[in-house]
Amino acid sequence: MSEAPEGAVRSWIETFRAQTRWDLLRLWRTQSSGAESVLAVEDPWGERHRPDWHQRGLLSWPRGGRWLHLTLQLSCPERWRQQQAGDRAARLALRWWADAAELWVDGELVHQGDLFDSGCRWRLPQSWWAGRLLSLELRLRSPLHDDGALITSALEQEPLERNDPSGVLSATGLELLELRGGEAAIQPLLADLDPGELSVQAAMADRLQAPAQRHPTGGFHVLGHAHLDLAWLWPVADTWQAAERTFASALELMERYPELHFAHSTPALYAWLEQHRPALFERIAQASGSGRWEPINGPWVESDCVLVSTASLLKQFEWGQAYSRSRFPRWRHDLCWLPDSFGFAAGLPAVAAATGVRWFCTHKLAWNATTPFPHRLFRWRAPGGSELLALSTAPIGTDGDPLAMERYRLQWQAVSGIETALWLPGVGDHGGGPTAEMLEQLALWRDHPQACPQQHGSLRSYLQALEPLAAQLPVWRDELYLELHRGCATTRPDQKRHNRSLERLLREADLAAALLVLSGSRGAESSDWSSLLFQQFHDILPGTSIPEVFEQAEPQWRQARRRARQQRDQMLHGWLGGWCPAEAAAEPWWLLQLQNRPAAQRTLRLPAGHWQLEGEPQRLPLQPAPGGGVWVQVPLGDGIGARRLLRQRLREVPPGAVGSEFGSGLGSELGWEASIQHPVTLEARSGGWLLANGLIQVQLGSGGIEQIWGPDDRPQLAAPVQWRRWRDQGEFWDAWDLAADYRSHPLPLDWHPSAELVESGPLLVRVVWRGRCGVSALRLDVQLRANSPYLECHLQVDWRQRHELLRLEIPLAQAAVRYAADTAGGVLERPAQPSNAREEARWEVPVISWVATQAAPAQGGLALLLDGPQGVSVQPELLGASLLRAPTWPDPSADNGLQRLRLALLPCPEGWSAAEVPLWAQQFREPLWLRPALRHHEQRPQGFDLGNAKVQLLSCKPLDASLDDAAVEVCLTLQNLSPARQRIPCPEGWNWRVPGTSGWQAIDQVLRPWQILELRARAQSS
Repeated sequence: MSEAPEGAVRSWIETFRAQTRWDLLRLWRTQSSGAESVLAVEDPWGERHRPDWHQRGLLSWPRGGRWLHLTLQLSCPERWRQQQAGDRAARLALRWWADAAELWVDGELVHQGDLFDSGCRWRLPQSWWAGRLLSLELRLRSPLHDDGALITSALEQEPLERNDPSGVLSATGLELLELRGGEAAIQPLLADLDPGELSVQAAMADRLQAPAQRHPTGGFHVLGHAHLDLAWLWPVADTWQAAERTFASALELMERYPELHFAHSTPALYAWLEQHRPALFERIAQASGSGRWEPINGPWVESDCVLVSTASLLKQFEWGQAYSRSRFPRWRHDLCWLPDSFGFAAGLPAVAAATGVRWFCTHKLAWNATTPFPHRLFRWRAPGGSELLALSTAPIGTDGDPLAMERYRLQWQAVSGIETALWLPGVGDHGGGPTAEMLEQLALWRDHPQACPQQHGSLRSYLQALEPLAAQLPVWRDELYLELHRGCATTRPDQKRHNRSLERLLREADLAAALLVLSGSRGAESSDWSSLLFQQFHDILPGTSIPEVFEQAEPQWRQARRRARQQRDQMLHGWLGGWCPAEAAAEPWWLLQLQNRPAAQRTLRLPAGHWQLEGEPQRLPLQPAPGGGVWVQVPLGDGIGARRLLRQRLREVPPGAVGSEFGSGLGSELGWEASIQHPVTLEARSGGWLLANGLIQVQLGSGGIEQIWGPDDRPQLAAPVQWRRWRDQGEFWDAWDLAADYRSHPLPLDWHPSAELVESGPLLVRVVWRGRCGVSALRLDVQLRANSPYLECHLQVDWRQRHELLRLEIPLAQAAVRYAADTAGGVLERPAQPSNAREEARWEVPVISWVATQAAPAQGGLALLLDGPQGVSVQPELLGASLLRAPTWPDPSADNGLQRLRLALLPCPEGWSAAEVPLWAQQFREPLWLRPALRHHEQRPQGFDLGNAKVQLLSCKPLDASLDDAAVEVCLTLQNLSPARQRIPCPEGWNWRVPGTSGWQAIDQVLRPWQILELRARAQSS
């Protein structure tokens, strides 16, 4: 034939493939219910229950951990025996979707796998070619959450000589040519060939060896890798074992295959090995020193990057970078490896760059469900201007399949313009890494004329070759939003509560140590963040692991909180000292403000008693609380500092009681209303109440929270605040994903028709509603404090639902044009009305502690303050937050149990920044420190004030004890949380400097918009 007709090329490829590949999928047998041996493909279950898989030719069976036993008597076909001339071997290629897999040959176990080690290429013995019958048994167990499937089962020939003189690889070689040049690239090679000739394969091999067909442009930079989740479908203890197996295997393969380079992340994992497997760690250190084992670290663990605070994210990088530099000094540590986290906050480049990171690498953006991410290589710029070079890597968990490699390389080249692609062979998720089968497959194609060249090497060397392109790369100025896994901010709220509590305690413990240093004390140390950082792993904090992970994490959370609280309190007592009041009957107490806030009157719940400031004759206004204690309004000073309080005990006061019979100072007769700043007033109205304190006004009634007005008297609600219940079912990634169609499946939620006024006074008014959400009991406490600009909502739920979603939804009277929310590394701002498909896909957004709408200019907005991370949604007419879910996989009882959620509504007449929403959100979720004082020698602790409410103190800690000036210096990390420059004065009695500069000065510092700034500070007396 002179030329292959159009469309015949595929037939030729299949002709060549049929000579060297034998599909076995339809030959496996299983036992029927009557114990008879039948062909597995004839089981009607797959056609009936998984028609999509059945049409693709897959063998499937039911989910739930069920075993499928397949058998096959395998003999060599006659036509293959005729081909064999001592020049080829055969491999059994299998791929499955099963959480356990075992391949037995003649009663011997030859391979084991699971969901992640999901395939094998077992080489058949040469005796099989001579007529030996092999008895194969394949045992597969279906996943608990999904049906099982045998995807691929075939025998494939491969040449024993790399130059493939017999043309065993001709079919794949032709397909590689077709991928690069289409059918036109192959048609000339088919001229004058007869598919019926026995010698056609060898003839094609000669043509493929011709110089014109050899050495295609492009290539692969190959790096062995083993993605290892610290916990997921297995507990943490299994991870240590998997790491030990994976690392020992990689080191062994590096000895057998001199070209192999291997890379692995996670300093926390290396630290565990260093402590518990020192001999293995030493081998890793030696391989690292030789340049073949590459630590690709960045943060302490591959953490969640949208649910943690800026301070925590900064600690992740500080700890990870410090460990990496100390243990692996051969390498420069300027990269961040986060292949699998569920989205990345817009401020991450600023946080990472502050610790010396230059490169960011992930694969997760390829998981976008709707709009593909447009870049593979780009510059990622944070709002403040900090920038990282970013690489969307090759898939993780791959092998040496030449067609998969070439398809990826061509995609990479089309998007980036770069011919050489990174390739990461190795079993992943549960460790494993490269296998001998993978490396042999790579070697088989390394010198093949139709395959692109391979070069094994480090990730850093690959990235270094890309750096000259930086100036011409596109710039991405937004978060890296994952268009999937939108339920992670809501699932397992207990993990979020633990996280936010421990974040605060550790930050306060560091601050207490710094205050000790600044006061001249010695020996203060920073707190241990390791437990928190570990639990922020991207399958623990989001709540997407099996129950055992959370059962084992619970005592660790509690122990870490207890340790941090004890350390904080011990150091604060050391800083505060004691004092002895002049009045012997009075108890001395300390009240500390540990946030950088301006002076204000705070309404607090304190232990029962009369309270007054030291040195002030007048007692503080109080109001008895029904649950015990009293409400008191206490004046606090600017910045971080301590107040001395005196308490005189009183006998128990009945709720609502006033008058001198309960002790002087309890009654309104003493004129306390006049001394209370912005007291709460209560006006009964038909079917409800009107609450006001001069900063906010609220109408409560049969509809719940019916209206809110800010200080500008502009109404905020188009309709009463709604608590909604929806069905949330049908997504494959159950704990990860909100059902995209949940709004099409509303469910009833009922409140009792009447509310109860349980507290009423000038310091606080509280109203309670009760209701039911399915079989779950609800209690909603709504309260307004004196001198508070926000309305608090405390929701208690005995959550017993399954596959349901509980949401708060706020109909907006002032249509939102934009909205803002806090995120790791800063503030995220977006339009409320999407204008393209990418914005439409962001219909649920993770935020940490607040979200605020912005109406048209001069029309204000409304902020929702949160007690911790939640998923939120904003539309022009509706602000919503997802409060509770009830997924059943991988944790069957996720979210169930008693749940307490705190929220607040804050009108913002001039927008979120002018209203200082970040500051109010911090006050809402972080309590003050109140403790009895010790009666001993008196000292006057000195706090400090940064003098600017728009600058957030991320951390204040002593310097590392190994540094010369650690005894007298502290390190402050600040962030400007506004879109304008902000000036901060040097606190009184301090000098400070920027690290890397010389000379201590008491001068103002100026922060650019959104900038993160580190300063060293010391007392002037030092």
